[in-house]
Amino acid sequence: MTTLSFSAAIGKRVRSGDWTEQARPTLDIAREALAEAGDTFGLKAGRREVAAQLVDSFMEEAKVVYVIYKVWTAGFLDWLGGQGVTGDQQATEIARLNMLMAYPDGTPLDPVMRWDELGVMAGRLGNRIRAYEITVADANQAMDDLSEAWRRLHDRYADVMAGVLAYVARRFGEARLEDCYRAVLEPYIQERYMVFDTRVTPYEQTVERNLYLVLEAMRAHLCGPDRDGSLEYEEHDDRYVVRFDPCGSGGRSMRGDAVEGTGSRVLAPYEFGVTQEKHDWAWNAEGICYYCAHCCFALEKLPVERWGHPVRVVDPPVWGGAADADSTRKRCTWTVYKSLEAIPESVYTRIGHTKPQLPMLGPDGTPA
Repeated sequence: MTTLSFSAAIGKRVRSGDWTEQARPTLDIAREALAEAGDTFGLKAGRREVAAQLVDSFMEEAKVVYVIYKVWTAGFLDWLGGQGVTGDQQATEIARLNMLMAYPDGTPLDPVMRWDELGVMAGRLGNRIRAYEITVADANQAMDDLSEAWRRLHDRYADVMAGVLAYVARRFGEARLEDCYRAVLEPYIQERYMVFDTRVTPYEQTVERNLYLVLEAMRAHLCGPDRDGSLEYEEHDDRYVVRFDPCGSGGRSMRGDAVEGTGSRVLAPYEFGVTQEKHDWAWNAEGICYYCAHCCFALEKLPVERWGHPVRVVDPPVWGGAADADSTRKRCTWTVYKSLEAIPESVYTRIGHTKPQLPMLGPDGTPA
């Protein structure tokens, strides 16, 4: 029976349940709680409150991604301004991308307006569930509508960021994406990943938090073939593995949008780009989507530079020349190793580093 409780470590309410349960979509669990409560006030009325809180939790998950997209987009534009791209030039490109990412009815993307609409939908739904003002059947439909509204906004916002990165590559060359990413991701690293600095906290003490954040964030990206946040999870003696088929952002972008029937964002009319050369910041592989490269930066490259180990290890899809190529459709795989010793040497060498000698030392010279 899933519940929510406040986590002092993470600073917000989190879902209960083992890791297999955490790999399930939040709204699926809300539907189960709602079904237990039923349409008539009675002994299990409290499960309606849990269902309402899970709707809130779905929005908390979505908020994490929305804020990241909002902050990163502004950061990319600030960086462009520093390179001499005028405000008018930036506005022209963003307007072009917003129109390219128009909704099915032709309305250009307006992220703030759409996020406000999503908040109204979720707030009304939660209140109606709590007060028995909506039947189970109608609430299930409303949750479908909420998830679809978030999918439409999420996918378009991700694509706009990919479009901005493609603009950087076209104007300055793809090698300059390194400078752009380093400037923009720094606040993100400080806010989200410095807790994994082994000079401060032993690695083994951060593993469960790390895995929880993986599952939470990727539920919010609406991964999976049904775009509902379904994740593939497995545990091994030395590692946890999570797979996405596809990831709802970069993986979907490369394959094309199966829900709306639009093509790969690598191809026209999008042409958002993949690496044409090998770079340490993109796993030294050609065919890495420019958007997907942020995972190499944020999860591997920058953490290794700062404190000597990756936060997570990513095995991404690689553009194979067509949307239906096997390498394009490969499931993205994230691995959280249970110890520093378990992380393979190859993880370091593919991003231009060598695996540090263990044990790693903290600031006082003692083993971290």
